[in-house]
Amino acid sequence: MLERRLHAAFDHVACDVLGEARPGAWSSSPSAHAAQALFREAAVAGDVARIRNLYDDFRAVLTKAGATARAQVIAWGDDALAGAEYDLLQSAFRDDIGLTAQLVAPDPARAAALKFAIPALMDRLGAVLPLWQQEFTALVAQIHLAETSEGRFGGASAFAAWGAILVNPKAQADDLALLLTLIHESSHLKLFSAYVDDEIVLNDPDEGYSSPLRHEPRPMNGIYHAAFVLARMICFLDDLRSSGRVTEVLGRLPEGAIEAVLESSVERFRAAHEVIRDHGRLTPLGRTIIDEAAAGVAAADQARASA
Repeated sequence: MLERRLHAAFDHVACDVLGEARPGAWSSSPSAHAAQALFREAAVAGDVARIRNLYDDFRAVLTKAGATARAQVIAWGDDALAGAEYDLLQSAFRDDIGLTAQLVAPDPARAAALKFAIPALMDRLGAVLPLWQQEFTALVAQIHLAETSEGRFGGASAFAAWGAILVNPKAQADDLALLLTLIHESSHLKLFSAYVDDEIVLNDPDEGYSSPLRHEPRPMNGIYHAAFVLARMICFLDDLRSSGRVTEVLGRLPEGAIEAVLESSVERFRAAHEVIRDHGRLTPLGRTIIDEAAAGVAAADQARASA
């Protein structure tokens, strides 16, 4: 569905706005999605000259043949992508508080290790929890390994870079941290898909509320995302723990490692859910999604308490 809409938008830009002939095919890459976000900004501003410049600058990206592999692990700056693609992805990943404003290539040794570790980890996950692995692969086309000078982020995702996630190699202390980063960021992509036809959260984006994941106040939309992602991580860890095959996926962990993450995540979900319940103005779909998330957390927490 997203691909069809993306290509229809490119048809409109090329043929209707710029009077160009339609190329043979359009790309559906994360970089192409990032280009569409810039087209949208220019269109809202009524800046046709800007649209023309963007189209000319990124024409090769818009028509680049897509990779067949999913969950491709790419070190930032690798020649797997062209420079223009990195420019587009940087524009899409630039966040509101500067954590990902200036992405740089990761340490080569860390990148090489993760290029091996991530596919191997997902293969092991597929043997134990195939539905989680299959969903991850369906959601994620590219995993970008990137760092910043400050190195303060663990991972990131953006609707404007649909299909791509960022992973900071510096922040992945072990396979558990890495796997949770992958589940966390892919969960954002899953929720982004609900926003295609629905606003989900109706609160004013300029209103700030207490957040369980950041010290500074956040818009309700950010807290909603945090709650959804926490719920997904809780349900994932509960499924993994309940499988009785944790060591097959993650090796031998310190005693109580998963239980500690579950306890902390449930506490933070409840804090976020309370803010949403008291102050959130949601569409019917937004209410359904968060209610289902809360039910999943309650079931996982009950299972944890009775284990």
